[in-house]
Amino acid sequence: MREAARELRKEAHVTVRRADKTAAFVLIGTEEYHSKLDQILGDSSKFEKLSYNPTEEIKRETNKTIGKINTATNAVHFQNITEDLSPGYLYGNGKTRKNGNPLRPIISQCPTPKYHLTKRLNSLLTPYVLNEYSVASSTEFLGKLKGSPTSGTIASLDVESLFTNVPVGETIDLILERVYRDPSTPTLNIPEEALQTLLEDMETLCRTFEESSCLRFTVEHSKIGRLPFLDVLISPNTTGFDTSVYIKPTSLGLCLNGDSECPTRHKASTIKAYVHRALSHCPS
Repeated sequence: MREAARELRKEAHVTVRRADKTAAFVLIGTEEYHSKLDQILGDSSKFEKLSYNPTEEIKRETNKTIGKINTATNAVHFQNITEDLSPGYLYGNGKTRKNGNPLRPIISQCPTPKYHLTKRLNSLLTPYVLNEYSVASSTEFLGKLKGSPTSGTIASLDVESLFTNVPVGETIDLILERVYRDPSTPTLNIPEEALQTLLEDMETLCRTFEESSCLRFTVEHSKIGRLPFLDVLISPNTTGFDTSVYIKPTSLGLCLNGDSECPTRHKASTIKAYVHRALSHCPS
């Protein structure tokens, strides 16, 4: 399948992307793919067309901030940005469970000036994250379900476009409060004003959008008493919850690295031929 995907990438009229949250490939007409990306970029509340490449300017300003921090403390040292870099780039993964197969926009920050600085900040702030109301895996989630009483109905909440709707100013205030004024955590050995500047640089959004942003949730209620969450299918009973493995409807059940006896393992040439036959019957 990987070989088939590599071959299909050579076809100009076909774009191969990963499916969103699913271990599968999505084949989409290149014209349709670009049209969906253009629609995403057309949202002026989140994206602004640049008239010039701001990379060098961002490097200079960020290096000034880094210099101030390095002068103020010897405990934490940040490296100056010296590489040849560029703006981030946008791509989309197909949401195969949604009507019309919309794209989940992903902006790769890897080539941007602040990428490594952001990773360093993340490592410094991770110890301050509260984990009381989060789970790290399906296994931990199953452990929390054991012995939990059941009442009413069960449902799950999902934030719409979480990243672009996080209220940036309030988020930075919460981080500073947690790092510098919470008696239960050690103070980070970086001047508060300097950390605030770095966080504002990392989370820059349009000011008008920043002021009006708010979180909106979608709700998925249980159907016939069952609800999928993570990779678990939850079914309440009189004493607790029954759980089983949840397989998404889009799962193909194909083995990429299984043994040679796996019945769903196919040669790349066979899969490519099948895909070409399928595409020949598609209007786009």
